[in-house]
Amino acid sequence: MVRIALAALAVALALPAHAGDGTNAASTYKVVTDGSSRTLEVGKKGKVVVDVVPLEKGIHVNREFPLKYKVTPSAGLAVDKVEWKREDAVDAKAENPSFEIPVRALAKGSQQVSVHMRFAICSESWCVPQTKTVTVVIDVK
Repeated sequence: MVRIALAALAVALALPAHAGDGTNAASTYKVVTDGSSRTLEVGKKGKVVVDVVPLEKGIHVNREFPLKYKVTPSAGLAVDKVEWKREDAVDAKAENPSFEIPVRALAKGSQQVSVHMRFAICSESWCVPQTKTVTVVIDVK
């Protein structure tokens, strides 16, 4: 009985994270903000970079799903646009689009930009809607 249980556990651990119906879809990618401005001077412009990075082969952001990012800056930062869609990406045709959101520093102190993301992550056999919020802190001098 113990051997059967151990064999079943070994098989389960060997399955890819995206096996089946996409139940583990959130574990097949990460959201990174590398390249974002971390410090700015008052009056200067910077950017917040948001990328969905697949952690497994075959994982991608769905092109047909109505991807939408809602940007919320703190009072000491300004953005020109609060809603972003796939066509606003650096390369809208990229399998996994990257966004560079321009920001302008208005007031000194620790400021932040939150990006509430809605998109679908897919494999060859499933597609699962995702919502994530990432926050980038910018020290304004």
